Amino acid sequence: MDFIRLLDHSLSFWFNGLAGRFIGLDIFAIFCADFLIFVIPLIILFFYFFYHRNQTVSIFLRIILSAILAYLIGCLLNYSLGIFFVRLRPFVVYPEIYRLNDFFSSPQDYSFPSDHTAIAFVMGLVVFRNWRKFGIILLILSSLVGLSRIFVGVHYPLDILGGVLTALLSVWMVNIIFRKNKKS
Repeated sequence: MDFIRLLDHSLSFWFNGLAGRFIGLDIFAIFCADFLIFVIPLIILFFYFFYHRNQTVSIFLRIILSAILAYLIGCLLNYSLGIFFVRLRPFVVYPEIYRLNDFFSSPQDYSFPSDHTAIAFVMGLVVFRNWRKFGIILLILSSLVGLSRIFVGVHYPLDILGGVLTALLSVWMVNIIFRKNKKS
């Protein structure tokens, strides 16, 4: 357990050690950390509108409903995990962590699991289930969200992994719900 904790903190310091060195990288990381989760749904709408017009509206509505339901389940899972695994944000625990921004990361909020990462991966996984190539692009963007949250100093790598796992679990649960409703 100490090895995992040491690795978690070492990776946090390594990623965050790159912050504040290159203004372009900092701006990109802040964008990915805080705003990319708002851009991803717009990208999804754009690509589905322009590249999948021939799909029925019911398929597109099912994707939207799946994403919303998985998002709500993911939020509930993250909230529940946050109660049991209280973990302060890295910049609160370690003064040497360079906090690159103040947006969406209060010192009073707990670090585990990453809500931003979970939200991004929910969207990527829901699309991946229906459109593999585009889903891979969204999963890469989701990874950028998670990595940038470490870079800006508001999460540890295990927080990101926790967000990914809650996204996987919530999308899996939604798939089971839709599968059962399809059989009825």
